[in-house]
Amino acid sequence: MIAERELRVLSVLDSPKGRQELADELNYREDTVSEALTGLARYDLIHKERVGNRVIAKPSDARCVEVLQSLTKSNPHVDFPDVLTPSMLNILYYLSSGDAWTATELAEQTGHARATIYRGLRTLTNRAMVIKQHSQYRLTEEFNDLHTFAHELQHHIHRVRIKQDIGSGTLVWESHEEFLVRTDTEVEHPDYHRTGLDAFAEYGLQFFTTSEQYYFYSEDRNSLTPGDLFCHLLLIENDSRHRKYALLLAVKADLSPERLKTAADEYGITEIVNPLVEFLKTEGGKVSEATPRWEEFETLADEYGVEL
Repeated sequence: MIAERELRVLSVLDSPKGRQELADELNYREDTVSEALTGLARYDLIHKERVGNRVIAKPSDARCVEVLQSLTKSNPHVDFPDVLTPSMLNILYYLSSGDAWTATELAEQTGHARATIYRGLRTLTNRAMVIKQHSQYRLTEEFNDLHTFAHELQHHIHRVRIKQDIGSGTLVWESHEEFLVRTDTEVEHPDYHRTGLDAFAEYGLQFFTTSEQYYFYSEDRNSLTPGDLFCHLLLIENDSRHRKYALLLAVKADLSPERLKTAADEYGITEIVNPLVEFLKTEGGKVSEATPRWEEFETLADEYGVEL
């Protein structure tokens, strides 16, 4: 995660500057600036080049850099690097002016203790960046770019991680700490878990697949559950074919409606999954545009040796 001193350097790097210039502006030692620049370069947030005996740093064109510098210029009275701690960035990733959250909901979403959430919300409320209505909190319109910065920063970090770990890939879905990536590359990294139709083979479901492969990145998970695979397939492609294959997995892995709904909530696809859950619960009694006819599903299940 980006450290405070790195944020300070980034917030004032609105044009190419040398280490001594940055050290003077921030009242830092030059070696402290050098360490910060190294950290920022590691995340592709700046570019460094040598001009004679000087190292010149230039801001990258990443959207998060632009947003941070805009916030700094528009609110010179706010010490953003002091506010934007790692836990605060996690909170701001979800908290915006458009969506209201309770402290409990934010704790569940971020994984932080409620004491940490309340401390962060108190900081934002005291600075008039957040308003509280009943038990819900939301960012003010004036400071909604805090959410934009947190989101864009993590998106940028995910893209850099993909580049460094596997060379190339396209983000399909992401949260603050995890992401789903499409790639043409075989990935052996322990934090990347194979998903998509290829992973269904573990449950005896073998499908024809293309050269594209899908991996789910997570530092915290040792493996993926059938509920994860069910949701990942719908995130990859929510068409009639993939919905039928997801339904086959749900039956083969004996996924309960509760487990499916919990997984759907986690990935933010509750509206997609609910009709499929009702279809299975009622054995085709409740159909929708998102579901096949039960007879069609019976034929497919028989083809793949799945007992309904």
